[in-house]
Amino acid sequence: MATTPIKRALISVFDKTGIVEFARALADEFGVEIISTGGTAKLLADSGVTVTLVEAVTGAGEMLDGRVKTLHPRIHAGILADRRNPDHVRQLKEAEIDAIDLVVVNLYPFEKTIAEPGCTFAQAIEMIDIGGPCMLRAAAKNHQSTCVLYGQPELYEVVLAMLRDDGEIADERRAEFAADVFRRTSAYDAQIDAYLRGKGAVDDALPQRLSIEGALSRTLRYGENHHQVAGMYVGDGDAKGGVAGADVVQGEMSFNNYVDVSAAVELCAELDRAFAGRAVCVLVKHTNACGVGVADTFEEAYRKAYLSDPTAAFGGVLAQNVAVTAETANCVMETYSRFGRSAGMKGFFVEVWAAPEFAEGTTSLIQKSKAWGQRVRLISLGSGLGSEPSSASNVRQISGGYLAQSADDLGPNEDKWQVATKRQPTESEWNDLRLSWLVCKHTKSNAITICKDDMLIGSGMGQTSRVISCRIATWQARDNGHGEQLAGACAASDAFFPFSDGVDILVESGVTAIIQPGGSKNDDNIIAACDAAGITMVMTGTRHFRH
Repeated sequence: MATTPIKRALISVFDKTGIVEFARALADEFGVEIISTGGTAKLLADSGVTVTLVEAVTGAGEMLDGRVKTLHPRIHAGILADRRNPDHVRQLKEAEIDAIDLVVVNLYPFEKTIAEPGCTFAQAIEMIDIGGPCMLRAAAKNHQSTCVLYGQPELYEVVLAMLRDDGEIADERRAEFAADVFRRTSAYDAQIDAYLRGKGAVDDALPQRLSIEGALSRTLRYGENHHQVAGMYVGDGDAKGGVAGADVVQGEMSFNNYVDVSAAVELCAELDRAFAGRAVCVLVKHTNACGVGVADTFEEAYRKAYLSDPTAAFGGVLAQNVAVTAETANCVMETYSRFGRSAGMKGFFVEVWAAPEFAEGTTSLIQKSKAWGQRVRLISLGSGLGSEPSSASNVRQISGGYLAQSADDLGPNEDKWQVATKRQPTESEWNDLRLSWLVCKHTKSNAITICKDDMLIGSGMGQTSRVISCRIATWQARDNGHGEQLAGACAASDAFFPFSDGVDILVESGVTAIIQPGGSKNDDNIIAACDAAGITMVMTGTRHFRH
């Protein structure tokens, strides 16, 4: 079947970028009659484009503050009539309704509206588009007769090029446009569903149906392994912040690069909130922190992060909470000569480097400094580091289905912490307990982290036994030259100690302060063991498993 020529187009868009030029080209080059509504019609008319108002088609004016404009048989019959069906054509003729061959619509910005500070429930409700989705879905269903576009400038140019080259819009492209519309309207409904549930308008804490939606944003170098293909997908409103929306200044990212840099940035952002005004550096390997440093200057924070575990730092992912300047760039590029050689290392390089900003000239400086400076992937986060924790739900695929949970966005919540032992922590211990606890939160379970003087010095993670994690953390500290720092160090456990054996290992190593959720049947015995050893223990009442 030959495609239906475009003779009559209905255009109604909230985002009017490029719409005047598109409508003018349709009218002037192809003689298309333009039907439009409200603000779109006014803009087109003011720009010299001849427009037929929707109310002239329907014979009815707008109602209910604009809620009812296009919800009319003379609009929807014109959109939904299947021109391949003689009976549909006959009914249109008898009702004196003209067919609509092209629908161009984009929707009220619901997600953007609810993200605005101070947005009220009533304001959010008014940003739920009704007529737009109805027209889009109707045209998408009938796309072989009525071509549909979700209004965006890049598609306007595509359609005009097809009309200029071929005089028509091919069936396969119409189907692509229709599929895109159904994807977008589905995502739009999911945003509204999530908002209403979050506002308590629906009792269930979890949606009855899980919608996972995103458009391919970029193809990645490879997946977890070289034989796997991989891509990054983002929703319509998701690419404005975070790692997915960050600017890749240099290099091509792989699946693992994104997973690791996301872990590094999440921890860096958490520490940035907890230690406001101080420089934070995080080095990550396989999603776990292998280096963390907090200080008044970048160089000192970076030195601490690197020396946490200089062996693991080789080929790691670096995230920092301050912009990369010539000074900070030189500090990182000179890691081996400044810190690594004296630590017995044989070399150093960074796989991915993420920062809020790379100042002018720093990219070329990095490229010239070392051979690996040309290979390192540079990620400019902009505001993506975030001043607030992400509240995005966590979704994980398992065999045969999906698991979903709310984000673990709980910060230090120190008002809930309780000192369980006779001895109170010192001021410096409080500081390192806070650091240990937050690093532990971002470490794979079973997790034990040890910190001293604003620096991660040992960690044990991903073990099936918490005792083994304690042994690994203390061994790692000694192996990396932090044996003396263990004396007076602070340790964190992501979940309670079932017995005192793990605590005994930490105490024997020199740890004097421990922070953990508590809640074990043996809490009393564990507290008694701490009192006997003269150390302090803080109970948070909150567990932070990370599987």
